[in-house]
Amino acid sequence: MPFSFSSISLERADEYRQLYSQSPRKSAWYSFGSLWAWRNIYGFEWAFEEGVCWIRTRNDALWAPVGPWGAIEWKKVLPRLFPEGRVFFYVPDGLGRLWRELFRGGVTVGEDRSQWEYLHSVQELVELKGNRFSRKRSHFVQFVRRYPFRYRSLEGDALVSVLEGQELWMKEQSVSPDLEREDAAIRELVAQRGHIPGLLAGILDVNGAPAAYTVAEALDDDTIVIHFEKALRRYSGAYQAINRMFLENVADSFTMVNREEDMGDEGMRVAKMSYHPVDFLRKCTLSWFPE
Repeated sequence: MPFSFSSISLERADEYRQLYSQSPRKSAWYSFGSLWAWRNIYGFEWAFEEGVCWIRTRNDALWAPVGPWGAIEWKKVLPRLFPEGRVFFYVPDGLGRLWRELFRGGVTVGEDRSQWEYLHSVQELVELKGNRFSRKRSHFVQFVRRYPFRYRSLEGDALVSVLEGQELWMKEQSVSPDLEREDAAIRELVAQRGHIPGLLAGILDVNGAPAAYTVAEALDDDTIVIHFEKALRRYSGAYQAINRMFLENVADSFTMVNREEDMGDEGMRVAKMSYHPVDFLRKCTLSWFPE
């Protein structure tokens, strides 16, 4: 590979965000907040070449390039950078279609439903109208009636408050390596809250202590992504409450919410589908071969 990678850094964050803003499809996985939070777990590195940013993991898994896909001369760039071909992981659907049209028989695509990101209408999840959302609405109403609560919007240094909620949530869990990695990612994100524009959070207190929280990031002017959302199981309806209250407080700024993927977990898939997505951001594994 004729270019070198370096560790993801705050020094080049603005350069990356500029390229991300030019990307036609904005996957939650590629937001700077997500990359920063998980950078140590996955060993993320990046390289800025040919007008885009290339991202890879410590095991040399190359992700899709980030930037203005339609402005790049891919028929020149890919053979020059990858003369023997290359496999790209987590390729957003827009880039996958573009490369299939350009290279036709030169690409193969492996679809993976577990990678799809769930896209929802903010208005629908705030209003919870109709039979589709009757159970969500019922859980929310029960929470409001049962518990003395207070919702707080968090920005800037106030985001550190979510760590208390995270600690309480972890105490309810059977700790596993996956949960420990997620806990580390949450702490990384909160630690650099001042360097990640568009980072927002909300916390739901019951009797003065955290019962649930959400940490989110603006992907563009219309869409926000929920990176982390936790609720204590002792409070029935807390998940429905934090979801609705957080979105209600950002509804004037965003029309769509990305609730990320289900990772192939059937229980998580059922839970995510119960919020009735209006669309998906599909990602695939794409293999490119030189002609």
